[in-house]
Amino acid sequence: MSPLASPLSLAPEQIVACVGSQSITGATFSHWAVIAQKSEGSSKHRLSASEVMKQAMSFLISSDWVLGEAADLNIHVSEGEVRHTFDHLRAQQFPKKNEFKGFLKQSGQTIADLLFRVRLNLNSTRIQKHVLAGHHGPHSRQRALERFVHDFKLKWEAQTYCDPAYAVTDCGHVQASL
Repeated sequence: MSPLASPLSLAPEQIVACVGSQSITGATFSHWAVIAQKSEGSSKHRLSASEVMKQAMSFLISSDWVLGEAADLNIHVSEGEVRHTFDHLRAQQFPKKNEFKGFLKQSGQTIADLLFRVRLNLNSTRIQKHVLAGHHGPHSRQRALERFVHDFKLKWEAQTYCDPAYAVTDCGHVQASL
């Protein structure tokens, strides 16, 4: 059986979800589904096709939410910042080049995927700093974060549309076809 049997097999250009004006295509979904599947490691603990689909879709949708929110808040992360952070993390985690190459092969990720993850993390950190700005004390900060998370989820779920075959809890709307 192929690792991505139906309903995970789809045309590269097929749109499986939209977050605002951003589309999640079959090619993007399939790529991250392979990564989700490989993240489990041993064959004893393989994710089911449904679990792979949920993990990949949730990651892609939440990624678009974070990037969209950063744009709405005028938060910008430069390519240089992303690359500098990536190089620092890579040097820390993989002191030998062969270790890093092995990780890429084992995980199914590319350098572009890792740079994307770094960009997401930097944007998330900046969004959190933005939300907490002006809030002092643990209770005020906690309330600010809770309010933000609630509003953030409502805002982005309202802009998220999913093909029914790929719908996950983050899908605000499910449409017959996109």
